[in-house]
Amino acid sequence: MDMSKRILVVDDDERVLFVFHGALVRLGSDYEIVTAQNGCEALERAREAPFDLVITDLRMPDMDGIALTEAIRAMDSGVVVIWVTAYGCHKLEADAARLAVYGCLDKPVEINEIRETARKALEVVQG
Repeated sequence: MDMSKRILVVDDDERVLFVFHGALVRLGSDYEIVTAQNGCEALERAREAPFDLVITDLRMPDMDGIALTEAIRAMDSGVVVIWVTAYGCHKLEADAARLAVYGCLDKPVEINEIRETARKALEVVQG
């Protein structure tokens, strides 16, 4: 049985995807890291196979991170979600509570911070 954890990283900035992917790959071979450049692509990936953790930017064209979280929650209410934003997490507390978001990180995010937050969030999944 495959016990690997699947992590989806969503950001419209390719540089952010590259950095986050590189940081999360260092969690080890038990983690599969998948990236998407927008909400629609992220939903396609989520329909292909479920994720344990979704890390998404909030400000993206077409579908923002809140709408993406709502759509992901409709598909799988148990997935852990982390938001990343350059516009202040404190403004999003009500939405984060409503959507049971694990956490919100302010950009710029330190590599160690994203890796450690992902590791802790996945401990929630493992129970």
